[in-house]
Amino acid sequence: MGNKLVFWAVMLFMLTLFTLLGIKHGAVQNSWSETILALFRSGSNEDLIYFIWNLRLPKILAALAVGSALAVSGVILQNILNNPLASSFTLGLSQGASFGATFSIIVLGAGFMSGGASGFGGLGIVAAGAFAGAVLSSLIILLFSFVKGMTPQGLILVGVAMSAFFSACTMLMQYFSTDTQLAAAVFWTFGDLGKGGWSEGITVFAVMTAGILFSVKYSWDYNAIQWGDLHAAGLGVEVKKIRIYSLIMTSLMSAFATAYYGVIGFVGLIAPHMVRMMFKHVDHGFLIPASAVLGGVFLLGADTLAQMIFFPLSLPVGVITAFAGVPMFLFILMKRSLKNGQS
Repeated sequence: MGNKLVFWAVMLFMLTLFTLLGIKHGAVQNSWSETILALFRSGSNEDLIYFIWNLRLPKILAALAVGSALAVSGVILQNILNNPLASSFTLGLSQGASFGATFSIIVLGAGFMSGGASGFGGLGIVAAGAFAGAVLSSLIILLFSFVKGMTPQGLILVGVAMSAFFSACTMLMQYFSTDTQLAAAVFWTFGDLGKGGWSEGITVFAVMTAGILFSVKYSWDYNAIQWGDLHAAGLGVEVKKIRIYSLIMTSLMSAFATAYYGVIGFVGLIAPHMVRMMFKHVDHGFLIPASAVLGGVFLLGADTLAQMIFFPLSLPVGVITAFAGVPMFLFILMKRSLKNGQS
């Protein structure tokens, strides 16, 4: 209990720190006094007030919502698929979203950098295309889950195959695109929390909240499933039903997050495993909310670093999460290989 209280205290401190830094730092330099005045809509700097309330605060909300959604998706997918490397990114949902967005930009002419639809309408079409692509990828995985004899490990391989397929389709469209369309499509793939405003952030936050409530409700079932399907079934858990419901919910969370903000990888891998490393034999009643908070704080910190590291240039947050996630991915893979070699 003491360690958990320390964890929540550290998370609160980090959340406060990154929020303050996120409010202060952006494309425009400003002092702390100017920042505080603008935060309360005071002072004479109207531009700063606009930047904080229409750009920086929505990005903070987006970081917390997207980070939490991807982290909770990672926890659940790793449980129901019995694979510590499972996440929406490694299962091909992100690649499906990239395919949908690229299709909207190149084939439908949407996107603010293309010659077709422009403004909110164009960006809305791109988001809808990305959402449809992510849902399509998840539906294919869901359909394969009904195949008789299909194992959780088999679903991972289906995800790998879908990832390769959607990546190939995306590259094919990019090959036949114009320079302007190609630039717009590539730009979308950069995970960037500045792509949406208040409405997008609130939407993802609402979906994420529903996902957390759903996951916590079935936390006991997840605890049983982690010991094997037969063990869980013996305790009265409807494993097939839980697995299908969970796939649907994680797909929705990942699809909304990716559709609005692009591909942001490895958050669903990093956050759950960091919690597991801090608390061994932790139950899902704690693991799910802890991963959600850590995922949100991690993505907020990554975005803050992306704003500051090459100031005044701002890096896409997906670059930072990839640099942090690849070593974690390799560490988990090596740890699992060593464990299998000893058994």
